[in-house]
Amino acid sequence: MSNTKIHYLKSLVSCFLAIVLSSCGGGGGNTSNPVPPEPVTPPQPSVGVTKFPDLDWDVEDPEVANVMSVGVNEALDYAFRDNKNTQGVVIVRHGVIIGERYSDDKSQYSLATSWSTGKSFASALIGIALDKGYINSIDESAETYLPEWVGTGKTEITIRSILEMRSGLSAGPGGDANIYSGGINGDQLAFALARTSESPPRSQNWSYSNADSMLLAGILEESTGQNVLDFADKELFSKIGMQADWWTDERGHAMTYCCIDSTTRDFARFGLLFARNGKWNDEQLISESWIDVSTRVPSNTNNQGYALQWWVNQSAGYFFAAGLHTNNIYVFPELDLVVVRNSTYTKVGTSSIRTGGNYHFTVAPLSWSHSSFLEPIVEAITD
Repeated sequence: MSNTKIHYLKSLVSCFLAIVLSSCGGGGGNTSNPVPPEPVTPPQPSVGVTKFPDLDWDVEDPEVANVMSVGVNEALDYAFRDNKNTQGVVIVRHGVIIGERYSDDKSQYSLATSWSTGKSFASALIGIALDKGYINSIDESAETYLPEWVGTGKTEITIRSILEMRSGLSAGPGGDANIYSGGINGDQLAFALARTSESPPRSQNWSYSNADSMLLAGILEESTGQNVLDFADKELFSKIGMQADWWTDERGHAMTYCCIDSTTRDFARFGLLFARNGKWNDEQLISESWIDVSTRVPSNTNNQGYALQWWVNQSAGYFFAAGLHTNNIYVFPELDLVVVRNSTYTKVGTSSIRTGGNYHFTVAPLSWSHSSFLEPIVEAITD
């Protein structure tokens, strides 16, 4: 480089340094403070299929989870119309709550009840027991875990046929609904066990049966050596941060066809577990194979979309746990979406032991449309 160019560059550097020193108050120049830079807005929290709630949920605007607010608000407005008798709704996408509303006298801390949504919880526990080796196969005889059946001619009834509600057993004395009234001397499991066979298992079409689902209590107790609530607390509820009270009959058997009390937010935790294929954070709580088989409708059964204690709407892309008076948990795995709706609930009595003085009281919606409730949310998703 020539001496002229070197001299020119040195002059530029000297001039630049003089300007910088002057602007900073150096060298006797301007002593005023510079204008501070504009504050940087922190990025929105990252949400997606790896996001899970901790002790509490994150609550975000729907747009953070790529959902338009208008659709969420339309669904909430539908649920809380006059005569819908809705206590609470929680909408979860990508692991955060994007919509939530409660009736005037209730809140996120208010207990709701599951009614038959509890069947899907019992099914999940059967899957966990299978995963952990407490149960060898759902295609083995249920008699293996129901010693009361030994020698009664019920060997052909498998656990699968019970889960499908195709056991071939009768409804029981007074009809299937009579099990909630107390069973046999307060023993609801005895009510379920004492039914007679009417047809070979899985030979007839599906028939909804609370008593079939109650048999799952006996299977879980015998296979795990624990009562159902203890097993559920250890292997499920505590893992997902859910507080739950599972009602029992007078003999201490969990009512596995119904009757879990929890908050609407905590019911959403269970839905999220199934939306994420049985995984919670880094732990696989329920095998993907069980999630698949338990939410897939068996073929050739005329069962109105019933899988293994779950309802399935395959054409709409969701499955759901359904309870009396529309106490439902809707799960859209492909959309990473969970929607929970609970009806107004009053717990009557002083304990969670089902007797004449302790029972559930809920109010049904005058009418309810799954599609009118869910479609605005689904159609509002933008990714």
